[in-house]
Amino acid sequence: MTINRYLIYFSYIGTRFRGVQRQLTYDMTHYDDPSSVQGLLEYAFKQLSPKNIPKLHISSRTDQGVHAFKSSAHIDLDLPYSCHPNNIVFKVNSFLSSCQLPIKLVGAQLVSNEFNARACVKWRKYLYRLAVIKADYKDLFNERFVFPIPITEDNRCYFIHNPEFDPERVKNVLPLFIGTKDFRTFMGSPKLNPDMNTLRTWNSIELIPSQSFYPTEFDKYYSYWDIHVNARSFLYKQIRRTVGVLIKVAQNSLTYNDVKYMFDNPSGNSWNPKASTAPSHGLYLYDMGYDEEDLAVPIDKLEEPIQIEKQVKDSIELKKEIIRNRIEKRRASLLDRTSKSLEKIKNHELLRSVEK
Repeated sequence: MTINRYLIYFSYIGTRFRGVQRQLTYDMTHYDDPSSVQGLLEYAFKQLSPKNIPKLHISSRTDQGVHAFKSSAHIDLDLPYSCHPNNIVFKVNSFLSSCQLPIKLVGAQLVSNEFNARACVKWRKYLYRLAVIKADYKDLFNERFVFPIPITEDNRCYFIHNPEFDPERVKNVLPLFIGTKDFRTFMGSPKLNPDMNTLRTWNSIELIPSQSFYPTEFDKYYSYWDIHVNARSFLYKQIRRTVGVLIKVAQNSLTYNDVKYMFDNPSGNSWNPKASTAPSHGLYLYDMGYDEEDLAVPIDKLEEPIQIEKQVKDSIELKKEIIRNRIEKRRASLLDRTSKSLEKIKNHELLRSVEK
């Protein structure tokens, strides 16, 4: 079989991971990385028994605790059998589900061997979710010190227990972020390249009213807000530091001129100490886009369309096989325990004396 390149789309909840990018990179043959999304996905692809070592090339790197509704990567697979992309998704997801991992493939497709998931991205969308306590419940919060947070939103949204939040102030400064700007002030301390180019072009940024993922009785305490950002690429911690600034603007701690100063004087020294970086658990990689030309598949790689009936049949047969294997293992285990028990009974001192 020849090596085929696949573009895969996947989602994950990043709470338990050190980030999306593989941490242990020195020896992929003998060392897996269960602490990162990339490392776990590569281990899942190994379950397909490819002839090569599967290495994922991630399109978007996210930090520890950040989530993704839709991320992407490309991977080269040399499989000893014919396998439709839909079947790859099914098999990988079955393994991830059996391990109870909060990662899921949401799509896969064949691409040319020249395709690069990171370089070919035309735009990315990020979402940051806020929940602001309502003014009517400020005193209640102060009395209790601990306030109910819906379990469905735990580590999924940034809860702010200061009711001072004026969205109009935020909307007034948002135009400062749109267009090609030097975002050096809004970048976290670079780990590898302090002299990198910090010019970035933001297509849009908006603040809109929102709601909880799953309505509960606790929603009456909070007002939910979503911040959407669209650009091709981002600097390290750029979005989270931007959100931190916008929160302080909404709380009237920073003014329009304070934000403008950070753009007019791009430097780490221009960062206003009143603002802080927003936590990672409120941030989501929302979507990304590619040109159709980049996704075109060479004619020699095109496969016959998969039949829905065959896919369902294969799925049912696979489940039956799993159940049969479980039954056989349990039967073998029972027989083993029974034989050991009988042996103990035969060799018991009291029974041997009775026989005599």
